[in-house]
Amino acid sequence: MTGTIALRTALALYPGRYRRDRGEELAVVFADTTAGAGRLAALRELVDLGAYGLRLRTGLTSTSAGGRLAALTAPLAAGAAAGMAVFLQLAASWLRLELPDRAGEVPFFLVIAAMAALPVLGGTAALFGRWAAARLLAGGTALAVLAHLAMLAAVSPSGSRLWVAGYAFQYEGAFLLWSLVLLAAPADALPSPTWRERGLLLVSAVASPVAIYALDAYAPWSTIEPLWRSLMVGVPLLMALTALRGWYVLAVPGLAALPWTFSANLHGLWQQAGGMWRLLPVAALVVTAMVALVVLGRPKGPAGPGGGAGRQTA
Repeated sequence: MTGTIALRTALALYPGRYRRDRGEELAVVFADTTAGAGRLAALRELVDLGAYGLRLRTGLTSTSAGGRLAALTAPLAAGAAAGMAVFLQLAASWLRLELPDRAGEVPFFLVIAAMAALPVLGGTAALFGRWAAARLLAGGTALAVLAHLAMLAAVSPSGSRLWVAGYAFQYEGAFLLWSLVLLAAPADALPSPTWRERGLLLVSAVASPVAIYALDAYAPWSTIEPLWRSLMVGVPLLMALTALRGWYVLAVPGLAALPWTFSANLHGLWQQAGGMWRLLPVAALVVTAMVALVVLGRPKGPAGPGGGAGRQTA
């Protein structure tokens, strides 16, 4: 009974039409595959079944534009996360590992240790084409970031929890967003470890700390002009949105840079705008304008990674 409910839950993740057309076939294949298998093997098959349904529903498959874009960005995201993790340990005070003085600090030490180590291990795994390990480590990184933000909010006064979480997000948000890029990438679309892919990963690993240092991005928000912060967010966002036209050579570095530029500047823009409610309408207008500019000039006919420029730039 429990197995039937679990199977129905996994199938519910598929788009309705797909489930109606192939639901019975999927159930039969699942039953044949797991017949005589242990609980762990059956659970793994169930997770894989549900995960693919979720990919179909979100459009993050190896044949979709979103899935291929995430896969192409994955080496850059893995490298950037590794480089930033090393930089924050060597040249910044935030997220630097310090041994706990009392028992209450142990949970904070553990999640900070995870944010320091897992991105580096993940970048190393990606360098050698071990994408399954890299994606697993990315998942651990994402959980560590969410846990740390929740812990900080929990120990902060009720009136300042959002401010504290926002302040922490400028350092940690990029790790979360880069991890989501790796998790969004379909396993069968991730690139093989060629010298080109390794070179891109290593360049990204060097570029992320260099950019942080050169731009002095973590200076007090009052010392950085709002226009400059806005450009740091807007330009990579516009580059990423060119994926709608199949311009993957431009979209991939934009998507790789956006997790850091967005997280590093969101808190400062919020402060300089005088509150979140003043910032959100402006952000919505900017995103709407950018999407409109891209969509209005979108070429007719097939586009994206399946043909035209999208295929050539992969």
